[in-house]
Amino acid sequence: MDKIKVRQICFFFAAMMPVSKLLVYPATLVYNSRNDLLLSAFVNCLIEGAAVAAVMLLSKKTEMSLFELIGNTFGKIAAKIVYGLFAVFFFASALLPVMEQKNFVLRVLYENVPSIISFAPFFFVCFYACVKGFKSIGRMADIALPVFASAFAVLILLAVPHADFSALLPIAGVPAKDVLKGSLFSANWYTDAAFLLFFLGNFKYEKRASAKVLSAYAAGCAAVLLFLAVFYGIFSDIAVRQQNAVAQISKYTTSFTSLGRVDYLFIFAIALVMVFRLCVPAQICVHCVCKALGCKPFIPAAAVNALLLALSIFFNYSFLEVQTLFTQKLWFIFALFAYLLPAAALLLKRREKHE
Repeated sequence: MDKIKVRQICFFFAAMMPVSKLLVYPATLVYNSRNDLLLSAFVNCLIEGAAVAAVMLLSKKTEMSLFELIGNTFGKIAAKIVYGLFAVFFFASALLPVMEQKNFVLRVLYENVPSIISFAPFFFVCFYACVKGFKSIGRMADIALPVFASAFAVLILLAVPHADFSALLPIAGVPAKDVLKGSLFSANWYTDAAFLLFFLGNFKYEKRASAKVLSAYAAGCAAVLLFLAVFYGIFSDIAVRQQNAVAQISKYTTSFTSLGRVDYLFIFAIALVMVFRLCVPAQICVHCVCKALGCKPFIPAAAVNALLLALSIFFNYSFLEVQTLFTQKLWFIFALFAYLLPAAALLLKRREKHE
């Protein structure tokens, strides 16, 4: 019985992939690329899309998991070492999004800023998801798609009338080095191909699976690009100061003035999908630890979530410093693990499906 289905992987890329880019990512892009933020994002989408295509091609050729592929090529000890390195990578991939979400919850969803401990229940949810493994990712993806699609559509419809898309002109008016910098310094938001790499061996390749997954990935990228265009069309020169972007784009609508900010209902729905997406890197981190140490997930899941909680408290007032470290100093680490290694997995020695 498969732990995750191709359908659920498609839902993941179409719904859970975009939500990770709706908070701090837009303002970060504007800081580096200004009105050419769409070009920077498009470059990232193309590169990650190529990595996704490479992993799907590998899944078409073999039913082996990544651990088996590495073990078959370099030996079991090497596989454990690689999984240990990926565990560290996925933990780092989880930290900044957790801090983003914490700031979003405490600043947007509460009228008065509460204690940081109010965010702690997330880690109990994440712990449960980590113990359940890949099957829970698939179930979350099934729920996420209709929730995300409906909430995102409403928020965009509320925001579009207030957007001046001429602010995006002239296209390619920003120096190419700034556009490239925008792409490189946002690599930490593009780790989804690495997730797919660890789904290998946990789903059954079906007819036209590659086309389905790539189409879903393209749909998720289109949602991100549309959101970025609307976001910049509304805020233009002050977009760089707009954190928690998804909560900002619809705040100027006057359609429901007498009822208050009805858009919060849809922001809450997006936040639910964000919670699902936040669990994924922690889940795969725990999976890597379990494979490397040969243990059950309970203790690694508890340790990973406890450490995430401790670091989110420790860096409570240092989000900008952590973001700067991840985006401007460690971008090449994210590019290596999320872009290059998934594509390089095609070179691993494999057992063909027909054998």
